[in-house]
Parts: sequence; C-alpha cells; structure tokens
Amino acid sequence: MLSNPRICLLLAACLPCLGQTPDWATRPPRTVPPHVFEKLSAPDRELFTKLMRAGLEAAWVATTEEGYPQCFINELTALHPGQRMVGRARTIRYLPNRKDLREKLYSAGPQLNYRASEETQPGDILVYDAGGETHATATGVMTTTRMIMRGGAGVVVDGCMRDIPDLAATPAGVFVKCGHASTVSPILMSVDYQVPVRIAGVTVVPGDYLIGERHGILVVPASVVDKVLAKALAHDLQEQFQRDQLFHGGSLYGLYPTLNEENQRKFEEFKKRQR
Repeated sequence: MLSNPRICLLLAACLPCLGQTPDWATRPPRTVPPHVFEKLSAPDRELFTKLMRAGLEAAWVATTEEGYPQCFINELTALHPGQRMVGRARTIRYLPNRKDLREKLYSAGPQLNYRASEETQPGDILVYDAGGETHATATGVMTTTRMIMRGGAGVVVDGCMRDIPDLAATPAGVFVKCGHASTVSPILMSVDYQVPVRIAGVTVVPGDYLIGERHGILVVPASVVDKVLAKALAHDLQEQFQRDQLFHGGSLYGLYPTLNEENQRKFEEFKKRQR
C-alpha cells in the first residue's frame, strides 16, 4: 500500500497515461427535455436529438462555412447554464411605446406574447426582440408556462423578463439580458410577429434552429441545418478520438488539428469501434 503522499499525487496526475479517463473529461449525454420530446413528430425527434449531440463550436464552424458568419449570440445570460437548449425560432418584435400605434395594434387582437405562447408548436423557442430594453419586460412566467405546456423548448429575450425566480424553476431554456419587476407598458409594445428580428446583433428568422449553451446561442438557418449537423457530428467524432489519444499520453504533433498518416489509420479503427 502506498503511503507517500507525493507519490500518490504523481500517480493521480498520470492516470490518463495508465489508461483511465479523468472525470472532468466526461460529459453526461444530453437529451431533449421530456415535455418537448414526447410532443415532437418522429422526424423532429431525430433532428432534435442530433441538435442535442452536436458540438456547439463544430456547428459554428459548419454554419459559417455555409455563408452565415454572424450567427452567434453571446450577450444574454442563461438561467440554466448547465442545460442545453435546442429548438425552432418563433419571433416577436417590440418597439418603444407610442400611444396612437399601440391603441391601433392592441385593439386588433391580443398582445403578441400571449399569441406566441398560445400558438407555440412542439420544439419552438419564443424569440423576443425587445431592442435591448432593460427597464421593461417582454414577458413572464404565465405566458412561458403556457408555452411549456404546449411543448415549447425555451425563451430568448434581447431585454428583460419578469418572474425570474419562477422561470429558473421551469424546465424551459431561458436566455435574457436581465430581470425586472415591471410589465411591458408603458415603455414597450409588441408590434410584429413571425418576422425577422435582431437579437444582440444577430438576425433570427422564423424557423431558424437555435442551439443554446451557457456561453451563447448558435443560430442555424433551416435551409442548412442538415449540412451543419452532418459536418459537426463528423468533426465531433474526430475530436473525441483526438482527446482520447491525449488522455492516453499522445502528443499534439501529428494529432491536432490535422491527423498524420498513423493517427488517421488509428482514427479509422476508432470509427469502426464506435459503430
């Protein structure tokens, strides 16, 4: 039995060399939340599962390669920083309040945060363009609860939400600029629904796919999502192999970012074992 603490520490530091992967290198599998998954169609279940699996950085590279470099939102705060949010954008746009226009718009139908929640489809993420306003809120826990019960996946607000403690207890992904106790009026009014919006310098179009992590949200146009996921998942598999080699004492040279001939051969064997 080893009793020298220095030797024990040295062995602990060298565990990867002994064929063991350190705890910090493993990540629990990400799954679509049950309240969303059970309501999705079969094709969407497959798509959303891939969105959950794809590495955010690899998906960003693939999205930019498809011609969309302004695709990452990193100016909002995640209420569930350990939880990935994936879904399809349903958009709402706000403007500073103006009495005559507000009366005209609101007399024609319900406020758009109510309408968006009532019309939420499974997997939707409600995306509120509040222009970065920090002295009024775009929506709160009541409308979000309705969205969740219809299978909604999350809420993204370039501005504030009310009921932050209650929202933090829900299963929905929530990204906001900040919290506030106010209502929408008298500062803001909802004016447009299911139109392109601007969120922290990024254009979001209805139907775009969003992948949110603690450090930001990737916006993937629907027209390229299949290509992006295919590229990202292939890249992730290679990086999984590269990290595995590093954990077992491999050198970066000839391994990362480009595989040399020997490591390419090892990678092909690795892929066969994964299948």
